[in-house]
Amino acid sequence: MPPNLPPTLFSTGRTIRALRGQTERATGSSFVAPWRSGSVPVLWGRNGLGRVASRLGRPALVVEPGPLLSPYDTPRTGLASLRFTWRDAPFGESPVDLAALRALRVFGRNRFGRLDAKAVSDLLGGLVAPSLVLVEDSLARSPARLGGYLQAVARRFPDEDFVVAGSEGCPAFLKVPSPRLRIVSRPVDPWALFPRVRRVLVSDWAFACEARLTDVEVVCLDGTEAPPAAELARRRYGAGLHYFDPWTQAPIPFVECLDRVAWLRDRFAENDRPTVLVGISRWKRPALDVFMRGPYGDPVHTMTAEDAVADALLRQGRILAWATRMPERLPTLCAEEGIPLARMEDGFLRSVGLGASLQPGASIVVDDRGIYYDPRTESRLALILRDTTFTPEVVARARALRESVVARRLSKYNVGLTGDAGTWPTDRRIVLVPGQVEDDASVMHGSPVVRSNRALLQAARTRNPHAFLLYKPHPDVEAGFRPGAIPEDEALGLADRIVGGLSIVDLLDRAHHVETMTSLAGFEALIRGLTVAVHGRPFYAGWGLSEDLAPGADRGRRLALDELVAGTLLLYPLYLDPVAMKPCSAEQLLDRLSAARDAAGPTRLALSGPAHLIMRARYAVLNPLVRRLRRKRGVPRAEEPRR
Repeated sequence: MPPNLPPTLFSTGRTIRALRGQTERATGSSFVAPWRSGSVPVLWGRNGLGRVASRLGRPALVVEPGPLLSPYDTPRTGLASLRFTWRDAPFGESPVDLAALRALRVFGRNRFGRLDAKAVSDLLGGLVAPSLVLVEDSLARSPARLGGYLQAVARRFPDEDFVVAGSEGCPAFLKVPSPRLRIVSRPVDPWALFPRVRRVLVSDWAFACEARLTDVEVVCLDGTEAPPAAELARRRYGAGLHYFDPWTQAPIPFVECLDRVAWLRDRFAENDRPTVLVGISRWKRPALDVFMRGPYGDPVHTMTAEDAVADALLRQGRILAWATRMPERLPTLCAEEGIPLARMEDGFLRSVGLGASLQPGASIVVDDRGIYYDPRTESRLALILRDTTFTPEVVARARALRESVVARRLSKYNVGLTGDAGTWPTDRRIVLVPGQVEDDASVMHGSPVVRSNRALLQAARTRNPHAFLLYKPHPDVEAGFRPGAIPEDEALGLADRIVGGLSIVDLLDRAHHVETMTSLAGFEALIRGLTVAVHGRPFYAGWGLSEDLAPGADRGRRLALDELVAGTLLLYPLYLDPVAMKPCSAEQLLDRLSAARDAAGPTRLALSGPAHLIMRARYAVLNPLVRRLRRKRGVPRAEEPRR
């Protein structure tokens, strides 16, 4: 590492301010005000500012994006790699693992989709054994430079065919300069092309590293001799490079960064069709845009069935609708036009705070068959639980996840106060009855006999005449946002205690048994080892783990608890790091939820008093207008599923 980097730095622009934390971790220096004596300017990229700084006698630390980035990386969300140059020399060096690079096949920003053999053949467009003109960096940004370079290539190899492509795509030409050239404007994974081409042509040996790790011939038109593959890898991935966790921005070794970027690349590539979203409230859109971001860009938002179908046809895409906001005609129109349609909903580890209080969700489910809370149609989750052969590895991961959720005392919304159980009896069975929103779709469609909170309380008391019965009103009902309230005197005529506002986890810690219609509290009780009686048909009923009281609840298969957890928390949902705004694993989300819950402290709703009053006014005044507008758009009256 070059010596004598001063201990203080100052930023010269917005990008460097966004990367301040990563720069400090990589250099060990700290940022101060620019007028502090001896501090060094930090510049983004090699540009004229660097020459100006040198003339003033103040050499600059130059920061550039590294060669290993995830598709979701931005300066604001953090970059997986940064290259530092100090006094025209690389600042630091990272060891490079060529075998890992060859195995994981990352390239640049990794903003491309997967290419199978047929897709590669289509891409080559009938050209037999062409050479690949690899277009990266300045060539990808300048049509003029690329045009001149292609003329030089054609002169050097006058009898060959060429495919012109790169990881960032190519500038679009109005006319292809030669029938021997096939220019691919969209980003393409070069690793997928290397085995199918005669040779690879690069404008600079800096972009030859990955191709040299394969058996393909590599030619640089500058006429210089090819450095060894190890030296190319050191120049591209080692000299001056520092690697970071894409989510936390903590410094990590090259191989760990490689693995994490490859995971994000694969997640990005899964969104392999243009996506049209329907019925998404504006406050939900930033998170859902990240969930659905892919090789075709961000999703398009629409609010009506007709607009959604028109956009999907134009883009040859798919449609995803928020399950309870889906226009009634949409399934029919999609079927007529052959457009893939799926429903979306919040996942089971969602946030710190309620959706009703406009807290964005950090997990979603995408279901192309139905939706998990509506048993009238078999959902993708039900199919997963019915047909999957759960491997020992998946079950072990599910067990570890379940134990972590329990140990961290997490739930779907992570709100509620800690109650004093000192006056609760120790010689009676404690039964928890979680209330629900009574016009909830899961209650209306999934609980055929017991369909109200009062009926649930009555059934629970009848079945448990000597138990100490706790009734927990649903947080949205308790806050006055949604229907389902029971007058206090009526509730206490059946229950021994009303425990509104208390944390569901705190209550499950003290209860022996749960009686519910379709509440997610039943699932949260199962993973904590409690017995659960189910009066409806929620997704977790019918697998032999609960006492199922509704007709037709049996699924025809018995699952172990961790198989249920594997399907429900690992295979069905998608997760988002709400801080880094990048897709993540379930385990990573637990870290974020724990930190956010601990920072917020115990509250009834994770919502301030003034914000609560604003939400009450919104539900009383604005929501009737919104519902009227939705009816005009063809959305039937239905409410979101709540616990």
